[in-house]
Amino acid sequence: MTKVLRGYQSKTAHRLLSGMRREPGSTFTVMFPRQAGKNEVSASIIGMLLDSAAQTGGSVVVCAPTLHPQAAISLERTRQLMQLTARLLPKSTPAYGLHESTLRLGAASAVFLSGSPAAHVAGHTASLAIIADEAQEMDRDWFNRQFRPMAASTNASTLLFGTPWDGGTLLEEAVRRNRTKDAKRHRDDRVRLHYEVSWEEVGEALPAYRLYVESERERLGANHPLFLSQYELIAAEDAGRLLTVGQLAGLVGEHSPLGGPQAGERYIAGLDFGGDGEAADATVLTIARVLGGRCEVVAHVAWRSAAYLRMQSGVIAAARAWRLERICAEATGMGAPIIAQLEAELGPRVVERVVFGAASKSDLGYALLAALNSGRLALHNAVGDAHLSRCLAELRECRSGYRLNRQLWWEAPSGGHDDYVASLALCLHAADGLGAERVARGRSGRNGASLKC
Repeated sequence: MTKVLRGYQSKTAHRLLSGMRREPGSTFTVMFPRQAGKNEVSASIIGMLLDSAAQTGGSVVVCAPTLHPQAAISLERTRQLMQLTARLLPKSTPAYGLHESTLRLGAASAVFLSGSPAAHVAGHTASLAIIADEAQEMDRDWFNRQFRPMAASTNASTLLFGTPWDGGTLLEEAVRRNRTKDAKRHRDDRVRLHYEVSWEEVGEALPAYRLYVESERERLGANHPLFLSQYELIAAEDAGRLLTVGQLAGLVGEHSPLGGPQAGERYIAGLDFGGDGEAADATVLTIARVLGGRCEVVAHVAWRSAAYLRMQSGVIAAARAWRLERICAEATGMGAPIIAQLEAELGPRVVERVVFGAASKSDLGYALLAALNSGRLALHNAVGDAHLSRCLAELRECRSGYRLNRQLWWEAPSGGHDDYVASLALCLHAADGLGAERVARGRSGRNGASLKC
């Protein structure tokens, strides 16, 4: 079965199987960078375990954070590898079968389960191994309470596959223990508890992968939490702040603010709605020009404790004055009725609704970090400008952290505001989705040229 694996995958699979034979009952950990094929290693191990026990019988318990799609994908990948092996060695491989979430080979079986705390998984026994895919996303206490006892009577080994996240996950805690134990072993000892492959090693086997990771490093920035965790295998730091001092220092650009649009330039905006009362967030419209792939903020317009109609008419007037091609607006709460009027006045192709939730705010936060790391976002440099000062102050104070499902949360500190931060993130989202400039076809200006929309 390892004939279908690349060299680094095959080496890892063989070492894991050897370690499981020599030290049954141990917990082994495996970290591969994203899309480097760790799930293929997992599938090959499942297949080889089933093959070895096809005559005598045995069971593997495989779990993933969700049954669909994650555990189902693991099952299908294992089935495909076993099917390939059956074609390569038709006389020596027993027939396999698939029934619901269980894959059988002779008298051996592998059951694929959800690792969600909401799933009912009690009653299964693992005599060959417990294998957890994407273990960094699984609840530590739930796994230890529900899955580890499945090997209590068999002393089967546990294999945890995944990538790091925030340093405190089920996988990362096991990795720390294994690294400590490995460090105390004799260097000639053939058994290791932790196995890790770098993206550079994968790139040697797959040049296209190396080019992809290098492009992701350029797009996200070498210090972006997703790049660090998914490719460098370094846990994201939860320092409590959205931006570092270095990111803030590089945010102010060399361009000056503008009082209106310049000929030949394209403009977009992000609109975040505040609440009522003196202590509420302001409604902020952040206006930027898009130059190639760069987003340069050139102006802010803000309303605090303004009447509904005054705010609405002010946004519409600013959109027309700046010839905004795209506005991304927060569509949560009081924003929804104002956006409806904006769509009626400016057109639905200009206005995009963005409903703030855990997932959408995470995406906006990650995009903001990526743009800062790559230098694609800059504020104007008007020292003493009240809006610029307010924006920088909010960015400096904005708190953040990471959830197990790789979501980034960010918000103002207690009693603070994040209206300028949200507006800036929405502005960047508008820039990223702007697309090519539309040109009307079918009618011409006086000189015969096509008219821009």
